[in-house]
Amino acid sequence: MKIFKSLAFFLYILAFVFFCEVTYADQNPDSPEEYIQFIGDRTLGILKREDYASIEKIDQISKIFTANLSVKRIAYFVLGPYRKNLSPIESERYINLVKRFISEVYAKRLLSYPHGIMNVNNSKDRGKLGIIINSSITFADNPNPIRIDWWVIENNRGQLKIFDIRVSGVWMAQEQRSTFTAFLSKNNGSINKLMERMEVQLE
Repeated sequence: MKIFKSLAFFLYILAFVFFCEVTYADQNPDSPEEYIQFIGDRTLGILKREDYASIEKIDQISKIFTANLSVKRIAYFVLGPYRKNLSPIESERYINLVKRFISEVYAKRLLSYPHGIMNVNNSKDRGKLGIIINSSITFADNPNPIRIDWWVIENNRGQLKIFDIRVSGVWMAQEQRSTFTAFLSKNNGSINKLMERMEVQLE
């Protein structure tokens, strides 16, 4: 079983969006909508740079991933009730594995993705839970737009971060939570076995 299957798709969609040109009209300064536009434009700018070698682009994009995803919160969330099984040492190792997956796997794949345009359509404030931003993506090789909803939150320092993405009605982090907890329930809740499986898939 590919325990990273759902998270892989989650990051796959995220990678597509970071490669897109983003357009949004009538923004408020420093709004979550503007934040989504910023990270899209920034990544597109990196990928367009002819003076950057591929390794430089991968390094810069990896930094964007880890800087804008709420990596720690996502990593803990997908463990569900098994988070309590994490020791401080295991926690550090686990978070680092999630970061490795993002930077080493998906940043490298970005270079071959098709060009697309994302339109931010509207948003819904959910109070303390964050804000849901509705968008659609159209790729050059497919005229039918894909609907993507972004769950944007603030961390304890007031910085905006991406917590989850909904594609075709499915929240990716929540689906990954089901996958992880299913694996853990079959392995006596062993976080160590989960991490061993993750390391194998990263090889």
